[in-house]
Amino acid sequence: MAKVIKWDPEGDKNKSKAQKEEKEKKPQPLTEEDFKRLFKSLKEGLKSLYPSQVEDVLGFYGMGEKNGNRDFLVGIVLWKRYGVEQPYSSTFVALFENSKLQKISFLEAKNNYWDWRVMLQTYKKEFHTEEIFNRFMELARGQFKV
Repeated sequence: MAKVIKWDPEGDKNKSKAQKEEKEKKPQPLTEEDFKRLFKSLKEGLKSLYPSQVEDVLGFYGMGEKNGNRDFLVGIVLWKRYGVEQPYSSTFVALFENSKLQKISFLEAKNNYWDWRVMLQTYKKEFHTEEIFNRFMELARGQFKV
């Protein structure tokens, strides 16, 4: 005689506490307070990554999600370059961790520290990267698509 054993491959009995917490985390849309918090970090991060180019960051807009202590953002930043009166605008994909800029990739740039396409694929499990990117490009009438 045989007995059927029900098995749940995602059962909570064999998972560690960290795995359970990770499963419960769901990405949430960024709020206005989140954007205010990230602006200071973006400003400091760009000045430290590109000290010879970025004189000031005037503002940015975009859309993104937060998941735990990480924030994923797609947007356009307005910045002032040394020796140039008119501000520049650049489209970017960025990752913040603990409210600090960790990675940023500019879509118009030929040389980046990180490739924006790779960033979209890398963080696809944590965030809705492609959906955010495509929706922002629709709103901003961008030329890039995933």
